[in-house]
Amino acid sequence: MSIGKEVFLLQARLAGLKKTRGEKVLRADSYISIIRDIIDPYGGDFAGFDMEKFMVIAKDFYSLWEETKTLDEQIARMERDLNG
Repeated sequence: MSIGKEVFLLQARLAGLKKTRGEKVLRADSYISIIRDIIDPYGGDFAGFDMEKFMVIAKDFYSLWEETKTLDEQIARMERDLNG
């Protein structure tokens, strides 16, 4: 495979990873809004919070955070490879 094709494929993969990261950020933003609704500091007694719902969302939110950190590492490595 020629160098030009390799660079093109790397750029395409990098663009795909950045798109995936953007989608994860949007999903994380929605989780943050949901978490704020569940744990409302002005909502009164915290014993009334729906902690079961919070735990499910928090677990998924944490997984999303881990996936995004991995994507960030991959993106940084690919950008270093492309930029020399």
